[in-house]
Amino acid sequence: MAESVQIHVYGVAEINYYLREYLGEDEFLSSIAVQGEIVGYKAHSSGHVYFTLREGDKGLRTVMFRRYAAQLEWRPRDGEQVVVLGRIGFYERDGSCQLYAEMLLPAGMGQQARSLEELKRRLEQEGLFDPARKQALPRLALDIGVITAADSAAWADIQRISRNRCPGVRLCLYPALVQGDNATASIVAQLLAADAAGHDVLICGRGGGADEDLAAFNSEAVVRAIAAVRTPLISAVGHESDVTLADLAADVRAATPTHAASLAVPDGAALLATLDAAHSRMQRALRQRVLSASVQLEQVLSSSLLRQPQRMLEKPTLQLQMLEQALRRSMLQGLVQKENFLHQAAGRLKALDPLATLARGFSVALRADGSIIQDASQLEVDELIQVRLAQGSVDAKVVAISAEELSDLPV
Repeated sequence: MAESVQIHVYGVAEINYYLREYLGEDEFLSSIAVQGEIVGYKAHSSGHVYFTLREGDKGLRTVMFRRYAAQLEWRPRDGEQVVVLGRIGFYERDGSCQLYAEMLLPAGMGQQARSLEELKRRLEQEGLFDPARKQALPRLALDIGVITAADSAAWADIQRISRNRCPGVRLCLYPALVQGDNATASIVAQLLAADAAGHDVLICGRGGGADEDLAAFNSEAVVRAIAAVRTPLISAVGHESDVTLADLAADVRAATPTHAASLAVPDGAALLATLDAAHSRMQRALRQRVLSASVQLEQVLSSSLLRQPQRMLEKPTLQLQMLEQALRRSMLQGLVQKENFLHQAAGRLKALDPLATLARGFSVALRADGSIIQDASQLEVDELIQVRLAQGSVDAKVVAISAEELSDLPV
């Protein structure tokens, strides 16, 4: 008979879960750029975007979630060649493999976008964008260094906002090329110079422009220079929708140069209002203190004790007298108790005095070595002994030894 084969049967959920985990752990699929033609593009009311990325007769289902779709600066259409940056995953519910898009770019920008995304991921892994390393802006910055083009609208906007908010703030320009082949080196050099000057805050940026105009602020050298400065730095590159790697590395990202000036330059009117309010509070507090002190002084001056200071001593004097009397009584009682104790102790000592026993007619027999004789059997005939009396002593010789009991002796 043929041997039976045991087959383990899996559920659909188990297989789908396995496929999801398997694909999710694949490093190659976790960050990938895929080029193809958009087919069936649909922007859902939820904000998510769905389409198929097709190459010839092959297709790959693609979804871009709302938080990424909201960052799209152009409207993709069916038939367009695009490059999708994202990851490959498995959708358990439908049992389908699909591309989860994070960036969607026209195909012509594919290589540049891939390089930029790779640089971003590498710098992010090094911690250059970590919020924990970012510095807070000082609450009152009165000396601000600005790295931008000298003839730019950004520099003009920063000066205008500074004059309007707080005319006393010092602005120091570090003129730099902000686009072109030499822009990266120029920006890095001016960043180093501004950081060494000891300003309260630095602003680095430029106005908006095309992606190629902002390229210097996506360069690795500029990003590393921004991350390395010790002075708190605000990045203000382009318009609100433009986000560069320099923005990610800076301590604070401003939407525009105008916004950067608003963040860096203190509001003079608000400061004056704060000072006025503090001055008013101090005046009120001082008046209250003076009034309170005046009331207290009035109470002291009107006090009967101040008019008759001797009354202040009456109660302490009476208490002192009572304490003195109590101390005297306590000392007398103690002396009487100690005297009685001494009399009692003397009586007990006298009762224990061996001389008192001798005075009642008793005597003590001692051997030659001075030890007391308590038993007649300890003696020998002709042995010399000493008999101690109440008055004096007698030397004697033992002539006979009797075993007579003490109870037989006269009392």
